[in-house]
Amino acid sequence: MNRFEFFKEIAKNAKVLGEEWDKILEAALIMHGHLCGAMPLGFRTGRLALRVLDVEREPNMDMMAFVETGIYHAAACFADGVQFSTGCTYGKDLIKKLDYGKWAVTIVIKKDGRAVRVSVKPGIIQAVFKGKFLAERKKGVPPTEVPQEYILQPFINTITRPDEELLDVSEIFTYEFKPTPKPSFEVLTCEICGEMVAENKMRVKEGKKVCLPCSGYEV
Repeated sequence: MNRFEFFKEIAKNAKVLGEEWDKILEAALIMHGHLCGAMPLGFRTGRLALRVLDVEREPNMDMMAFVETGIYHAAACFADGVQFSTGCTYGKDLIKKLDYGKWAVTIVIKKDGRAVRVSVKPGIIQAVFKGKFLAERKKGVPPTEVPQEYILQPFINTITRPDEELLDVSEIFTYEFKPTPKPSFEVLTCEICGEMVAENKMRVKEGKKVCLPCSGYEV
């Protein structure tokens, strides 16, 4: 069985979550690339937020996810699970890392500010960090080289356990969402490198319309 067939089999466990969730988890696994403890927690956290807000997975740009994980710490894979379960993806500019080093997400509905925060129960996080998978990762073993038996059942357990055993959820509240700039639908040519650039990212240097790298501007 190759890796993609393996992911498909594992994802079948998500059928307990409802119609189509196995397909969404399969896609998440293919993109993420490996089994771990944090990605499925993000997946479940995002899904519960949608249920509480009574909305579907985001196909457009009408929601925003504020993920509290950050960088330079273990289990940051949580954010990939949130992206796939909610549809609030990096490419659609619908997800922002707050870098708190916590395993929680706040989902906001842009049009009315309705929001909910869902977090992983402390005991669940403690179990992940005490598990054999992270013990191997701490030694520097790549995720795909950790013995499969160290993570397979914990992964399945995370996908199939009831929400109330895994997660804490806030009351619905109003989030003061600051409108973001409208996207640019125009492109221009940098007069130095010749590459196409979104109009709102152009600069003027010595009378020429140029891209940010050619302008010397530090982002």
